[in-house]
Amino acid sequence: MYNSSEMRVAKQLQETIESELARLGLLCRVFSRAKSDHSMATKLEREPGKYSSTGKKIQDMFGVRVALYFLDDQKIAIDTLKKTFTYDDQSSTIDAPTGSSFSATRCNLIFHLPEALAESSTIFKRYDCLDKTFEVQIRTVLSEGWHEVEHDLRFKCKEDWENHTDLDRALNGIYASLETSDWSMLKLLEDLAYRHYKSSEWTQMLRAKFRLRSNGVINSGITAVLNEDTSIGKLLYRVDRTKLMEKLANNRISLPITPDNIVFLCNFYFVKSEKITALTPHPILDIFEEA
Repeated sequence: MYNSSEMRVAKQLQETIESELARLGLLCRVFSRAKSDHSMATKLEREPGKYSSTGKKIQDMFGVRVALYFLDDQKIAIDTLKKTFTYDDQSSTIDAPTGSSFSATRCNLIFHLPEALAESSTIFKRYDCLDKTFEVQIRTVLSEGWHEVEHDLRFKCKEDWENHTDLDRALNGIYASLETSDWSMLKLLEDLAYRHYKSSEWTQMLRAKFRLRSNGVINSGITAVLNEDTSIGKLLYRVDRTKLMEKLANNRISLPITPDNIVFLCNFYFVKSEKITALTPHPILDIFEEA
């Protein structure tokens, strides 16, 4: 049975996280859930004595899953969430991949529930082994399906795999191919961005290079400047995407993610073209300078 107050808490967490990631224009999908009473009972029965009011507590009563389109957005998503909620570093798990062996890497973050949300939940009164925290799992969209299968059909029933190590390894191998596909996707879009840059197709170049959720095309004034002075377009193409995203996140810049605003932002921090500055609306310049 699901309690409506718990579902509201999970939904609020989801909406807050969606809002923060949307502010950056990150391409992703966000899901949430609250454990039901049945799920809680099953967890406690599966590992009797593991959780108690005075010892280890359950920290994932509420869970949010962020499925990123691109692997290299993981760091910026983590940093953004750490600025939004109180982070529990000791309880979180971020696996570092190794070169000598292969296994799925976890990015499971634990945060403290905002006080107002914790107070609005009723489940903490029914279970004294719950911590007032929630978990955020960050994955890529390509690996999301694999994790669902692995969790339900291997993690929850490990005994089914005990005498089948070859198939156990093969399941990990499927994940390896998906991780390779994640990196291949980035390389493909880098190549696409370069082709558009060489063809002076500026809107298409921005879309493939920065990979943000934006619509529309660059306005004719900016296009004219870029076509007239291709050195500006070259500097724009060379802007480091990670550094741009860090500027957006760290300075709490809140603007519609449009092709024009991406150009204005890149120019203000990196390109420094007076011609583009002259086309930047004064309210936007004020936002950048205040940030």
